Amino acid sequence: MNLRKNQKGFTIVELLIVVVVIAILAAISIVAYTGITNRANRSAAMEAANSVKSVATAYNGANSAYPLNKSLFVSGGADPIAKLPNDIVFTCSALNGSQTPKTVRVNRHPTGTGAIVGYTINYWDFSTGANATMTVGDTSVASTTFLNDTTGNCP
Repeated sequence: MNLRKNQKGFTIVELLIVVVVIAILAAISIVAYTGITNRANRSAAMEAANSVKSVATAYNGANSAYPLNKSLFVSGGADPIAKLPNDIVFTCSALNGSQTPKTVRVNRHPTGTGAIVGYTINYWDFSTGANATMTVGDTSVASTTFLNDTTGNCP
């Protein structure tokens, strides 16, 4: 048996230290990535809600009424600029974070004659894990129905 006195290589302790350092760096990266994606999703959700709010305000300015359904949000009515992007989804179901970031829940506030005087726009805040709300128009009138992508009204 011939043992070398000048063996080259790493000891098990050195290898374990390297593995531990790599694991710590991976854990930090995963936490940072999750935070970044939550902030990005929150920004997309806020952008979708702001788009609905802006289009509703512009539509009301051009047509003297708020849009009754999503197709009027998308077409813009008499205002060719007041158009909602097609990638925003209106939903009837409660928001819980499983929907795409550009999903909003739009609640109408009509008068006794049925004219819409305002909207409550709900979106999911991915950073806090809760619903967030913004309003447009007069929301002091009791809300009745939500808008959806197909028929305009939720069942």
